[in-house]
Amino acid sequence: MRKCILTLFALLTFAIGMAQDCDERRLVFIMMDGMRWQDVFDGADTAYVNDRRFAVNPKGLSELFVRDTQEERREALMPFLWEMIRSKGLVVGNRWAECPMSVENSHWFSYPGYSENLCGCTDDHRITSNAPIDNPNINVLEVINQTPAYRGSVMAYASWGTVDNILNTRRNGIPCVAGYHGRAVEPHLTEQMRFMNTMKDMMVEEWGDATRDMFTGMYALEAMRHLHPKVLYVSLDETDEYAHTGRYDHYLMAAHADDRIISMLWQQAQSDPFYRDRTTFVIATDHGRGMGDHWTDHGAITERSGETWLAAFGPGIPHLGEVVGRGPFQNTQIAATIACLLGVTFQPAGQAVGPPLFFVE
Repeated sequence: MRKCILTLFALLTFAIGMAQDCDERRLVFIMMDGMRWQDVFDGADTAYVNDRRFAVNPKGLSELFVRDTQEERREALMPFLWEMIRSKGLVVGNRWAECPMSVENSHWFSYPGYSENLCGCTDDHRITSNAPIDNPNINVLEVINQTPAYRGSVMAYASWGTVDNILNTRRNGIPCVAGYHGRAVEPHLTEQMRFMNTMKDMMVEEWGDATRDMFTGMYALEAMRHLHPKVLYVSLDETDEYAHTGRYDHYLMAAHADDRIISMLWQQAQSDPFYRDRTTFVIATDHGRGMGDHWTDHGAITERSGETWLAAFGPGIPHLGEVVGRGPFQNTQIAATIACLLGVTFQPAGQAVGPPLFFVE
């Protein structure tokens, strides 16, 4: 009897310790829609920079982003991301370094890619377009939001309006401000958010139900400052929008600006005791892009546009820098990886999800 009591006490102590440990963990998951792995790892591509079909001011663009070496080019484009990869994290997906990552869905465009990242599985028969239909699959954010340590502490901010449907917020109630028509509302509304709502009312609708990444980033930053979600999903879209227009110059500027948004969110985390030294960042994309003149496109008929990448830094992430000679990895592994980083099990009934990535197994 005494042995059983001691065993029960040990198990209870372990469970309490796990709950306390989970309560200390924070996570920011950032999506960069359609951001090419080639540009992440090699920086600005001079073939596109010097092609006036894709850049109206090659000289000015070169001054901003073209450098002599691969390391200098990629750091000119995304200086903060590469600083964090070197000092606090890792990145996978460089096929030149024999470390490939890809989506597993067969469509190679946004809704299937977002869903795969968030749900850990493909659904090629039901998710066949970017139409704003509610996702029938369970996503990792709603599972996290149902656990005692994170209940009511998951929020989402997205530049593309359909993210609201991908997350199926009508089913799970996760607060989400998404797209051109999305607005922050009570009780998740601050005065700064109220001002941003007004600014969005005066914007020109340029890309359908998609908004500027600066709004998404500022909503997310304001949420961190005043609402303190433990888990924050930030979905950025401008890289994909500008790529589809064939403007490599604007695409690069959007990537550079998104890097600044990531930096601001990290600096906010490090300035706040609620987040400081307990917040992990995961950055990924939903699909790749084609080759040559087809860099503007993606989809099943666009060769190699299913190629992706992922970076992570902060607590729980080993300092491996650029991972070489490992893989292949799949985007179906992202959801379970995020769950593992928070100490949560992600195994939805009837949904075969990918295993966590190697660094959290």
